[in-house]
Amino acid sequence: MLETLIAGRRPPYDFKKPVELGAGALGDYFFDELIQTRAFRRLRSVRFLGGINYLEVSYPNGTNWNTRYTRFQHSLGVAKLAAAYCKARELPVEEKRLVVAAALLHDVGHAPLSHSLEPVFLDVFGIEHHRATIAIIRGEALGGEITETLRRHGMDIERLIALISGQDTGFDGFFSGPINFDTIEGVLRTHKFVFAKASVPSPEDVMYAAMGGGGEANRNIVDEFWLLKNFVYQHVINSEDGALADKVCQAFMRNHIASFGAGDYFSKEEAVFRKLPGLKELLIGPDFRKNVWAHLDAEILYKSRKFFIAGDSDKGISRYKQEKHDQALSRPVGTSGGRTQQSERLLV
Repeated sequence: MLETLIAGRRPPYDFKKPVELGAGALGDYFFDELIQTRAFRRLRSVRFLGGINYLEVSYPNGTNWNTRYTRFQHSLGVAKLAAAYCKARELPVEEKRLVVAAALLHDVGHAPLSHSLEPVFLDVFGIEHHRATIAIIRGEALGGEITETLRRHGMDIERLIALISGQDTGFDGFFSGPINFDTIEGVLRTHKFVFAKASVPSPEDVMYAAMGGGGEANRNIVDEFWLLKNFVYQHVINSEDGALADKVCQAFMRNHIASFGAGDYFSKEEAVFRKLPGLKELLIGPDFRKNVWAHLDAEILYKSRKFFIAGDSDKGISRYKQEKHDQALSRPVGTSGGRTQQSERLLV
């Protein structure tokens, strides 16, 4: 089955609409029910990359080469990969439901503006997306629709949580390993967002190559993906713009923290922008890089990651490595701007 799927021709991957909704999405009406819950639909209002989504695509949003992706679209894409995996492995219905539900719900606990505001929600209210995801799945937040749906279909909720959290290392490590459904879809989606006209591998092709085991052709595809992940982190997520967008979102929230409560974590992006007057205008404005420093300290610190391949030999999944760094950006000298000075320190 896997060899047939690898060799088969597939339609181009659609990052805007990875899954056709309704009428048995992903081949099972059970997933339709999960997608229609209030908690999952809320992800339509949570941008995939947080503040940088508005910085990189200011206006208009939604054209062929200008699209701010959402956690809703990403989650559907991850579920699509999981469904393809289940088909290739010929898993029984019960295991397919577990795997695809875990993929579909893995990001259901993201806050408005995603990772950009999460550090403040964690510092002030003790909430972050892993805890929020578990709370929603257990019925402790956003009304319990997801929990009721899972129980009605006989889903083992604690096993589902273990899979999402990476504690369950089954299913070829596609929830717990460095090459996983979430990372494959998310990295390629991010590249498509910022470099819309560039060619990238299909998420399915990367997944099938990772499933295919050894062999030079498969290894080359996965290696290319891992190096593309490093490129995406260096030039988008941990770029100067990415760091500034995240830090200014956090600065705005801290300055307006009296307007926030723990419940705002589970709200929509439009509601959060109303509590942070001026933030959206700053992010989409033409002079962001000049004006942003009026809201920041003279130097900001943030975490950066680098991804690399360990040696030339075939070490399986262990060949894919990463390092974490402390990185700093300093305010440009003078009022006319200019490039910031960057420094980097390897984290022990």
